[in-house]
Amino acid sequence: MYHINYRSVSLSLLVSVAVASGLSAPVRGVEGDGILRLARVLPDEPMFLCVATSEFTIAGLKLYGDMTALESLGSLNSISRGFGEDDGGGYVLSTYHYGGLEVDIVRDSIDRIEARSPHWPTPSGLKAGMERADAMALLGREPDPEYLHDGVYSFSGCPEWRDGELVWHDSWYLEFAFNEEGRLEFVRLFADRP
Repeated sequence: MYHINYRSVSLSLLVSVAVASGLSAPVRGVEGDGILRLARVLPDEPMFLCVATSEFTIAGLKLYGDMTALESLGSLNSISRGFGEDDGGGYVLSTYHYGGLEVDIVRDSIDRIEARSPHWPTPSGLKAGMERADAMALLGREPDPEYLHDGVYSFSGCPEWRDGELVWHDSWYLEFAFNEEGRLEFVRLFADRP
């Protein structure tokens, strides 16, 4: 699956980052205190908006997490099934429906988490139903229009150094949209699989 804001990362780029930054140096140019940050991987690259990796959790669930984590969510409303194909071949998509929360499972791991109820916030408190001004305060900045596609804002995870290694979930996305009343309609985390 190809995502509109997908940024390809090759092994040579990662090696270049390691050499340019030093093995324990922070990623250059990460700025911001809100959910949205400005970052660049190499000094001569343009800055881009990304999401703090701490935000990639809803209801205690994380992308690529094991499906056994669903046991903590309580009463399940229903399960729907679908099928798809990616670079790994065919797969079964199982969507678990809870009150205001949907979780997609592909190959026994969490592939998408979508919250449409204020009961399911991100760690910083971004949640469906909140007014635009409150959401912008948590985001820390007004998102650039280039990250808006068909009414949905979409941002990849920010690169960061952890224990001397570059961690960059550039195929993880946090998405959200505002409804006509100016309230956050949903918050979605998903993994853009190849």
